[in-house]
Amino acid sequence: MARRTSGFIRRHRILSAICAFVIVAVGVVDVRLFVVPASDAPARTDAVVVLGGQTFTTRLVEGIRLVRKYPGTTLVVSTPGTNRCPRFVGPGTEVICFKPDPSTTQGEARAAAALAKDHGWTSMTVVTTTDQIWRAGLRFSRCYKGDLRLVQAETGWWGKLAYVPYEMGATIKAEVFQRSC
Repeated sequence: MARRTSGFIRRHRILSAICAFVIVAVGVVDVRLFVVPASDAPARTDAVVVLGGQTFTTRLVEGIRLVRKYPGTTLVVSTPGTNRCPRFVGPGTEVICFKPDPSTTQGEARAAAALAKDHGWTSMTVVTTTDQIWRAGLRFSRCYKGDLRLVQAETGWWGKLAYVPYEMGATIKAEVFQRSC
């Protein structure tokens, strides 16, 4: 009887250790992809694409800052839902707004790639928030083959952490079920 109990305890400890390792590994990956992801330094590109979403205002402010820093750059703004197209950004700045179809990051990537083809853009900066930057890069790299830069619009820690569960699901969907542009 004691032999049976010790075997059960040993299997339980091994299973607990494996579960703990998996939880820590998922946490590390989540932090790296969605809380402190790698992004590019801003540079001159043909277009700055601002993604819509719940943190649209933060993203738009960063996009406008970039086109003002690099005159002659086209500002491209995704305006899903009730997001509005900015009327005036600055002298000589072309602003193009679009409603993505579908109203997702995948729809935004498809629309921006089509605009790039129509306008002959060879470089593009995508502005989004920290939590979405990795998945946006994945989606855009599947649709757009030019020079692609990903720039973060700053968000607070609470904003970064609050969207991690959504981004985990959306990333799994992008990696497993929607592998094309």
